[in-house]
Order: sequence, then structure tokens, then C-alpha cells
Amino acid sequence: MTGNYRRRFSNFFGFVITALAIAWAISSFALQEKISPLSDYQYKRDYARYEEIKKETDPQKRADLLLAFVKERPISKILMYVASDYVECLKSYMEKKDWAKVTAMQEAFWAAIPDEKTVQEAGIPVGTEEFIKDQLRPTQKLILTALTAAYYQANNFAKAAEAAEKGYQITQDKSMLPALADIYLKIPDTDKYLAIGQKILSESSIEQSYSMALQMAQVYIQKQDLKSAADLLGKVMDVYGDKVPPNVQESAWNATRAFAYGVMASAVYASKDYAKALELYQKVVKFDPKREDAYYFIGMCKWQNKDQQGAVEAFARSVVLNKTYAERARKYMEDLYKALHNGSLDGLDEVLAKAKSELGIS
Repeated sequence: MTGNYRRRFSNFFGFVITALAIAWAISSFALQEKISPLSDYQYKRDYARYEEIKKETDPQKRADLLLAFVKERPISKILMYVASDYVECLKSYMEKKDWAKVTAMQEAFWAAIPDEKTVQEAGIPVGTEEFIKDQLRPTQKLILTALTAAYYQANNFAKAAEAAEKGYQITQDKSMLPALADIYLKIPDTDKYLAIGQKILSESSIEQSYSMALQMAQVYIQKQDLKSAADLLGKVMDVYGDKVPPNVQESAWNATRAFAYGVMASAVYASKDYAKALELYQKVVKFDPKREDAYYFIGMCKWQNKDQQGAVEAFARSVVLNKTYAERARKYMEDLYKALHNGSLDGLDEVLAKAKSELGIS
């Protein structure tokens, strides 16, 4: 082989090597560009960067770095780690009750998180559904729950409801419903409160949700829907009419039972079922022996059921308790007593004295 030929061959060979090297570099660069954000390789890189961010001791600076990371890499297998650390960075502002700062920072983080549609359209070959389930939804729930709490503390109930509604729509997490119901009660938006309350009741037992049912009954009463209130209270009393719920004092529950049976009795009385109403009003005074309105309606029920003497005695109790119904009760008591005693009121003092004695009134 001549020297010229060797030189030409060497130059050609060098050219080929250089071209191959360039091609390899280009293909390697292209490969790196196509690395999945959910690959183990990228996870290690992301986690290493997260470890560096955690070295920052100033909470605000660390929060800024975490936010910058999410803006750069919104689809990452460490998204939940980053979100949890970010919320932790807000504690100092929470302790100062600087809710404007807290909500602004949480809104910024929320804006950086991708939605499910964006993730699904990213064309990631493997791991998309796992990312949505294990990272994205828990992160969304965390941030929206924290945002709801911050707006709630700031008494911005409209924004709190907006964040809570969004959280429930995304996660369908039933545990979020009581908080959402409470927010609507604070606004107040009683229609939405009752709608959420009905959803809670439909998906849980009375043993679990009796306090919600009691509160909803109060709202129905405010809306002058006595039937709906009575229906709810009836369900509670079906379970807890003869027993006390766990961790509730009996005296407190007696007051609740008296209230519940009173509402139920009023609804039945309005329907003119006097026998059933009498039965319910008698339960009222069993749990609250000095409910003068109950004695008044016991008297009315007994009168309707042709028990005039029993009506006189019930009216007498309402009279001696001397409250709202006393004047009306006295009139009916005297009219009935006269009818039973040839127009005379002789002996009525003894009836009233007996009522006082039985009620422990001096």
C-alpha cells in the first residue's frame, strides 16, 4: 500500500469515526430528550434534586425552590413528597394567622400542578395511571384541603366552599363531605348544606351520622319544613330513643330526646293524629319533666280523645309551670273543670297544688 493511499484511507477512517461519534452524540441527546418523566432514571434525578432542596433551612426559600421544581417538572414520581414539604413550609405563616400569605402560596402551588387531562395527553408510554392515582390525586387533595382550611380560617367561606367542592369532584372522597357541609352552613347556603347532608346520610348509618341528622333537622325547622325535620328526628330516635350514644352525657341526650319527640309530636298533632301525638308528647315529658308546652298539648290531645279529667290535670301542670302556655292552659283547664263540676271551680286549687307537688314546685 502506497503512502498516499494509506493517508487517504486514514483520513477516510477518521472521517467515519468522527461521523459515528457525532451520530452517537445526536442519538444520545435525542434519547435523553425522550426519557420518560416517570422512569426510574428520572425518579432518581428528581429525588436527588429534592434532597438538595431540603437542605435549605429557610422555609420561604425552600418553598420557592419546591414551587420552581414543580413548575419545571410537574409530572414527577416525587410530586407528593414535594407537595407535603411545601405545605410544611407554610406553618410559620399559619402560626401568625397570615392567611392571605398562606392562601396566595397555596394557590400558586395549585396552579403549577397539572390536571389529569394534561397528564393523559402527555403521551407517557408507561405509568400514567399510577402517577394519577398515587401522586397527582393525593397531591390535589392535600393542597385543596389545606387551601380550604386556610380560607375557612380567614372566614372566606365562599372560597373555602369552592376549594372543597373542587377537591371532592376530583377525589370523590366522602370524608370531605362533612367539612363541605359545615362551610355551606357558615355561608349560609342551607339548600346546598341539606343536599350534602342527605348525601352523607344516604351513605352512612344513623349511628355514624346522627349528629348530622340532628343539625339538619334544625335547619329544616328554620325553613319551616316540620315534616322533613320530624322524619329525620324519627330516624335518630328509632336508634337512640331508648339508649344514649357513645361518649354523650345522659343529661344532654335527655334534652335532645325531649326536643326530638317534641318536633315529631308537633308534626303528628298538625295531622290531627291525636293518639299518636299524645304518645310522643308523653315521651317529651319523660325526658324533660318541666316542658310546659308538652303538658299543654297533652291536655289538648286528651281533650280530643274525650279524656276531660286527664286534660284538666295536664293543663294544670302547664299552668303551674307559668310560662308561655300558662294563660291558654288556664282557660281550657277552667272551662273543662266547670263542665265536669256543674259550672263550679271548687276543688281546682287542690288540682293545681297536686300538679305543683308532682313537678317539685314549691
